[in-house]
Amino acid sequence: MAESPFKIVRGQGTFKCADYNVAWICALEIELLAARVLLDEQHTTPSGRSGNVNAGHLTGPMFHTFPNIKTTLLVGIGGGVPRQAPQDPLEDIYLGHVVIGWPVDGTAAVIQYDFGRLGVDGFEQRGSVDQPGWHLTQALTVMISNHEVGQTDFSKSIARLRKDSRFASRRSDEDRLFQATYKHEGDYYSGCRDCIPANLVKRPGRAEARPDGLFRFHRGTIASGGAVIQNGETRDRLSRECNNARCVEMEAVGVNINSRCLVIRGLADYADSHKNDAWKYVAAGNAAAFAKELLLTIKGSGLRELRGIVADQRSKLGLV
Repeated sequence: MAESPFKIVRGQGTFKCADYNVAWICALEIELLAARVLLDEQHTTPSGRSGNVNAGHLTGPMFHTFPNIKTTLLVGIGGGVPRQAPQDPLEDIYLGHVVIGWPVDGTAAVIQYDFGRLGVDGFEQRGSVDQPGWHLTQALTVMISNHEVGQTDFSKSIARLRKDSRFASRRSDEDRLFQATYKHEGDYYSGCRDCIPANLVKRPGRAEARPDGLFRFHRGTIASGGAVIQNGETRDRLSRECNNARCVEMEAVGVNINSRCLVIRGLADYADSHKNDAWKYVAAGNAAAFAKELLLTIKGSGLRELRGIVADQRSKLGLV
């Protein structure tokens, strides 16, 4: 393994578990790497449980170990759902873009597509992650405004990531979207060299879709479930069933927390048979860059005034 070009700055002082207010959850090693590259300090791990566990299994013990967690970010990669002939090219989905789980028309921010009940009218989806808390909503609104007037630091975060060659940018011609019905030809690692170009979707190139070169993110529904989706037709069907979801992934609804959660997904593939690993580092890095920028936007004093998630849950159950 190559030596990392990054130096981790260790924080000064001693921190207790009760001192931490934000949980940043990563399910994959690549997601954790991107987070560690971008965060400014590494603290000595407080005493408590540690280890590699599923994100859904982590949250219960985590909230007991860190009782003053006020908000949670689930940060990582997912599969993008391209728009069907969008009127505005800026609304289309490209690899490396970031999708934030956000309620649309009163629906949940994240919908679990494979959990529910079968009734006389068909399958009714039941699992969901609701609207993020007001402090996340407020911070995201401010951050969007800052971004549009050039007052965000995404470029600095991306430059920091690219010191490691694994997070290097990809060429535009490596972002290829095929028709949903066209199946991949060749093995997983072939890079679609055997796939027929005539089956590519005709749409504006990445540079045309975002000529100003700004970091691109989208708000919308995320579809979550227990299976890796590698079929374009299945992807599109799940999107339709989940309020035109813009992303499909596997971890979000397994995280049993209340509405103070924001799901952030960098798009590593199009969840079709052409799925490969070419964009996963870029996607993980962009998701981490978005999460860091959001944390820099949240006012710390307002966050500290919130009641902890554990205390909030106990209050709702009528417990002291």
